[in-house]
Amino acid sequence: MKNFSTLLELISFQATNFNNPRALNFKDDGELRSFSNQEFREKIFHFACGLKEIGLQKGDAVANHSYQNPIWLIVDLGSILAGAVTVPIFENISQEHLDYEISDAQVKFIFNKKREIEIVENKKIISFEDLISLGAKVIDKYNFTADPQDLATIIYTSGSTGMPKGVELTHHNLVSQIKATAKFFPLSHDDVALSFLPLAHIFERMVMMFYISQGVSVYFADDIKNVGGCLRETKPTLMTTVPRVLEKVFTKIKDGVESGSLVKKILGRKALQRALIKDPEAKKTLSDKIFDRLIYKKFRDALGGKIRMIICGGAALSEDMETFYSNIGVNLFCGYGMTETSPVLSANCPANHKFGTVGKVFPDIELKIVEDGELLARGPNVMRGYHNQPQKTLDVIKDGWFVTGDRAEIDSEGFVKIIGRKKELFKNSNGKYISPVPLEQKIVQELGFLLGAIVIAEGKRFTSALLFPEFENLKKFKEKFSFSGGDEEFLRSEILREFVINKIGVINSKLDHWEQIQKFHITTKPISIESGEVTPSMKLKRSLLEKKYKKEIEDFYRE
Repeated sequence: MKNFSTLLELISFQATNFNNPRALNFKDDGELRSFSNQEFREKIFHFACGLKEIGLQKGDAVANHSYQNPIWLIVDLGSILAGAVTVPIFENISQEHLDYEISDAQVKFIFNKKREIEIVENKKIISFEDLISLGAKVIDKYNFTADPQDLATIIYTSGSTGMPKGVELTHHNLVSQIKATAKFFPLSHDDVALSFLPLAHIFERMVMMFYISQGVSVYFADDIKNVGGCLRETKPTLMTTVPRVLEKVFTKIKDGVESGSLVKKILGRKALQRALIKDPEAKKTLSDKIFDRLIYKKFRDALGGKIRMIICGGAALSEDMETFYSNIGVNLFCGYGMTETSPVLSANCPANHKFGTVGKVFPDIELKIVEDGELLARGPNVMRGYHNQPQKTLDVIKDGWFVTGDRAEIDSEGFVKIIGRKKELFKNSNGKYISPVPLEQKIVQELGFLLGAIVIAEGKRFTSALLFPEFENLKKFKEKFSFSGGDEEFLRSEILREFVINKIGVINSKLDHWEQIQKFHITTKPISIESGEVTPSMKLKRSLLEKKYKKEIEDFYRE
């Protein structure tokens, strides 16, 4: 791991040290394609030479707006090899944000979903295959070098407020994370990784570079909707995920239990309840062992049957979900970080793990908590700054410390616990504090048909909530209630309202009275990433949606 200090050196490192004929695998028009380590390096070099031939200059920005697979990686690393600054763009980004990012980064070349490179200045198009062929003819013409402090990429944050900010990350930022990850998560050549998160997100992108540095086989899901089939087909030993995916898997498991025979339903319900409440570190009882053999093993088989660890990041995971997955025999490790820190600041891992925390600080990084409880970070992973925004950079990097905006605690053993966003602790009109995120997680988990929820409490007499349905889930819910009408009619129906009232009653029974949800509104129109109301990392844009549903919120609090 000491043999590379830039991403250019990583490209050669993986080809020299590993000889895996199925290093990178993906479905292309339904057929499985594989790249060996050597083929991967070759195509990266050919792509880089092709870019130089069509006019790329050092420092030019290349946008990558395509679906994640090894070709995405070839474009990314090939562009960086050629001296470009890559701008990864989420595939389903809103048009407003797409236009802004291309303009702000002064993008010169765009790799699109059709596998074409578009030269922005003259609108000329060249296919991926033709560019590779062009580069292969001039491979001896170019020599590529890079300094660890060179800018490698600008990643636009999917923040829930305002326009995205371009985070500038260097080779050194990313390489420091790859090497730190290797210390926390040692892998073997027998490991198989499944990748389904967007590579445009810094979490999956850095982890992918880590996989490449370790010589493991990586399989890419051709569609996030096909993840279940990919798990059974590839039988991975590890994967990264985000809380929303784990919540969806849990909902499917729960639905599967409810659809079984009477005996299976009774046994399944008991097993699920036990997995949600048992202390994962407590000794297993006889019933736990029976549940494991009859129920939990089937849950693990649905994950491919060979999973030895799942690494979760991107947002906070509820303690209920962490407890559930641990109790069904899945090693789940939660971490914490952000785009500005490349991204990991702390993580649980096989050697050090504590429930309810985001683990210990990553190697070579320092963390400290200031007087008001906010967490600050310093280390080789902290971004160079925000692109074209020097004042915003100064606002978050002070005396070498990055200001995270999160409130945290660090216990005597060094484990970090995130309390919540500094700006997301609500104070109601009676002076009582409400932490919205855990409450929103409980609502989504309990109701089962929601994309997300927004809790309203700041300056209010009581707590209320906006509920946003996930429309693709409505069909099974309508079947559950034998409802034959349309989606909007169902969302306005008394039968659904009574269901929600009962479920919220269950949630409220475990809350202090000032936290309890007194009123709610079920929205009837879809929200999405494309419409700009949801971030690419599946977080709801709170301020935008509160503004959009201002009337409904005002109605909550009318006398």
